[in-house]
Amino acid sequence: MENSYFIYTDQGADLEIERFHICTWEFKNNSAFIEFGCEVTSRSIFDKASIQFELFIPWFKESCTIKDFYDKLKESQNSRFIFNDSITQSTFLDGGRNVSGVIHKFSDRDELCILPIQLKENYEKNVISLSVNLELYNRFYDEKEERPNIYFRFAVTPKNGLIATRKNGITKSTILYDIKLNQRRNIPESLIDEIIFKDLCPVAKCFCFNIIPNSYDLVFFDSSTLKNVRTLEYKSFKKYINDDRLKEDDLIVVFNKKERLDAYAFFSIFSKEHIGADQFALALLISLVSGILLFIPSYKISLGQDITYYELWPKMPALFWVVVGLVFIELIYFIWRKFKK
Repeated sequence: MENSYFIYTDQGADLEIERFHICTWEFKNNSAFIEFGCEVTSRSIFDKASIQFELFIPWFKESCTIKDFYDKLKESQNSRFIFNDSITQSTFLDGGRNVSGVIHKFSDRDELCILPIQLKENYEKNVISLSVNLELYNRFYDEKEERPNIYFRFAVTPKNGLIATRKNGITKSTILYDIKLNQRRNIPESLIDEIIFKDLCPVAKCFCFNIIPNSYDLVFFDSSTLKNVRTLEYKSFKKYINDDRLKEDDLIVVFNKKERLDAYAFFSIFSKEHIGADQFALALLISLVSGILLFIPSYKISLGQDITYYELWPKMPALFWVVVGLVFIELIYFIWRKFKK
């Protein structure tokens, strides 16, 4: 699947994104979703009542679903492991309602204000419009008081259930990720006119997380950007995404990071070997075909050199036709498997 994303705005190139998170989830039942997280610097929103972004997703269609993850990140237990730091204090912008924004104070990193967002779909252009209301955020601080960066996060579930490119073979299956952000050479024609009047948002750091079944091995990666590979923390993420597809010790996390670039690209390949019914069926098919090819000339010689192949077929033993029938059954099996995939 095409995974070239663009985040842009008509509020000027000075609207700075400190961190941009891309987190893909692939499950064993061939379903998936993707999270996008965005940390915007406080200095770039100081005089703004609201901010708006457009996010182009090439596969975004009417059947896709989107969901704001504010309700998940307002919980300190969830934000603690998403941002990889303990939280010492949480203050809600609206007092006790807990629906309009929360400021998390961390132990070792700067505090962060998590805000809900308004999401609007534009299926014709494959674009999601993101709007962040800063009214309560601005009201919470004095005019000269130092303010934290803001952060929002949301998820998109694709139409066909897959995000990565899948290659399913008889002996091996491959997952290929080629994720790009703001690469101008990949701007689609439908987006060129719109971006002329808007600015691609500068992104200081881009984080890419690929979460895949642990039956796959990482066979190609960029060693300069790979930070770690680990087993997914089941209990923490079970509470975070609350999804029945999540199983203990079932998924791994592959984390890549790049920074200070005009555009970002993350390429990696995962594969797993198959040992199952398809492999046994293929071995049997090869054995049967080889046996037939060896048997025909030897049987012809046993009947006499002057016999033609036209005269040979009626003289073939019944067991030969049984084997030919098995070959056709095998071929039908592989054709069925092909269409099933």
